[in-house]
Amino acid sequence: MATVRTAKISADILQITSTIKIPKWPPKSDFPADILDYMKKNSTEKRTLKLMKTNKYFIRKKCPFIYLGDRVRLTQNLVHQIFSQTNIKSYRIEELPNNLGICGTLYIREKNLLSQFISKCVLYDLKCIFFTNHYWINEKFSYDDFNVLTSSGGLEKLGLGNTIVTSNTGRIIPYESLLDHTPALRSLCLEYNNYLKLSQKFIEKICASNLEKFTVYKLPENFETKAFLANMANKKPQLRVHLIS
Repeated sequence: MATVRTAKISADILQITSTIKIPKWPPKSDFPADILDYMKKNSTEKRTLKLMKTNKYFIRKKCPFIYLGDRVRLTQNLVHQIFSQTNIKSYRIEELPNNLGICGTLYIREKNLLSQFISKCVLYDLKCIFFTNHYWINEKFSYDDFNVLTSSGGLEKLGLGNTIVTSNTGRIIPYESLLDHTPALRSLCLEYNNYLKLSQKFIEKICASNLEKFTVYKLPENFETKAFLANMANKKPQLRVHLIS
């Protein structure tokens, strides 16, 4: 089992550094040089990342975030840093610093810590997001959090399971709206539920997307499987569709 670290985060969490040469003098700007220097020295981690993207003068010798790893899992009370099946480090949310960078794959078993975890991250470059809640109750997930996690635009695999994405007012966000935030998506897996139908608009979005694999679990007995497959084969023949009752 993974050991919970109650002290500081272990040194083997990698700190990314930059080899980009930094200009010695502030660039030409309407702002005085001392104002630019103040912005560089006193900005927060998130603001620093924005400044670095704006002008190379603001790039630091050391990257302003700590890389948490290529595979991270959120459970009810812990954040797990996964190196291998036998090498997992676990942390309480309050142990983590406020300048994390996450890439690769994020497994969300419980959403209890998700908003807190997101607030501690300054960089997102996720390729895969998997909701691994297998309870019979549909888990609800914030649309704002979904937008943040997919903000890089590079998400390739999304396993929603029985998770429902909702707005701040509780409105259920349709599947087709989620595809608007995932232009690079190649694989989508979800469980059929009565709250969200596989609407014609959703099917049209799938057919117009870059999706290569589409999987739906727990289909009802009255689902018209043959008609659905024929429709998809006609509109997007290269798409691999798996329908599982």
